Amino acid sequence: MTRRPILVIVAVVAVAGLMCGGMVVLPVVMFGLSDAEAAACEVVSAPGAEPPATGSWNGTQTAHAAAIVSAGAAREVPPRGYVIALATAMQESGLRNLANSTVPESLTLPHEGVGHDHDSVGLFQQRPGWGSVRERMTPSYAADKFYEALAGVEGWQQMRLTDAAQAVQRSAYPEAYQKWEDAAEQLAAHVLGLGSIEDIGGGAPSAPCGVDDFGPVLVGPGGWVQPVNANVGSGFGPRGGAFHAGVDMSRVDVRGAPIRAAAAGVVEQVKCDWYTTCDRDGHTGSRGCGWYVDIRHAGDIVTRYCHMVRQPEVAMGASVAAGEVIGFVGNSGGSSGPHLHFEVHLDVPPGPYNADRDNAVDPVQFMAAQGAPLGQGT
Repeated sequence: MTRRPILVIVAVVAVAGLMCGGMVVLPVVMFGLSDAEAAACEVVSAPGAEPPATGSWNGTQTAHAAAIVSAGAAREVPPRGYVIALATAMQESGLRNLANSTVPESLTLPHEGVGHDHDSVGLFQQRPGWGSVRERMTPSYAADKFYEALAGVEGWQQMRLTDAAQAVQRSAYPEAYQKWEDAAEQLAAHVLGLGSIEDIGGGAPSAPCGVDDFGPVLVGPGGWVQPVNANVGSGFGPRGGAFHAGVDMSRVDVRGAPIRAAAAGVVEQVKCDWYTTCDRDGHTGSRGCGWYVDIRHAGDIVTRYCHMVRQPEVAMGASVAAGEVIGFVGNSGGSSGPHLHFEVHLDVPPGPYNADRDNAVDPVQFMAAQGAPLGQGT
């Protein structure tokens, strides 16, 4: 049976019960109602605290989702934007049009719950700078303003969902949006009558898998490659009463940049080195590498790559080529901001835990000797 998209079919069970003045209200305003009037007719129920299973959104929640997708389509936003917007609304309001106890006007408008976050209202929990109270509680308007801000985020289509959403929302919980990605993809596909949002390019950016991704790679005469295109900041050696066993590489837009194997070798360690999940930003009060990878190269050389943004793209025991993408720059673990902490260890005995301070060497000097000097643009 062919799926029929909610956006273009009038007789849809999921929204057929939405009535206003004896008129069926569809996600797209088709009968002359203003945005505010349409918003006044919409009622939704709250999902659970955790992302719901496929198909558990009720008809009115689906109507809110369809309004969000419709606003994106009207702006000609790429389908990936629909997913980001839906996930944002799922996190911010549970796809509920929320009033706020500190905003009296919002309590006089139709709403499906009362929030308490500053003076935020609506599906996206937008504050006064986004528009009037009535506008922010109108799903089509709120979604349009979200897309307007998203369009101003450079490179958003290649970002993780949570990073793109956070660039717009500036939440105190920047990783919170990521857990909704699957649910948002499924709901977007349902609204559009698709088997998968990937059918129209709305899926997550594909992870690079080899040396040809992200352009050419300059390999030194010894078969070595700089691991990330960035500047060297904090150097090797004593630092703040401790010993810094590697170098930190960063630049303004380094988050999400590909990290490459510095030379051919075998992955010896893939680990989250932190007391809690590594799928969030770390801080200077913590210790550890966050998500990291160790690679053993010929001659008992081991390189280490720390603070990745998510679980690495390689598995323990995998053989990698020089320049192969093994992960992406992040800020997990003991870290003050997105960067790659890169280490080189010589004469490392066999075993996954033998690369330590005692056999660490200065990566800047080592990589220069291999014909692959560290530093942006080299």
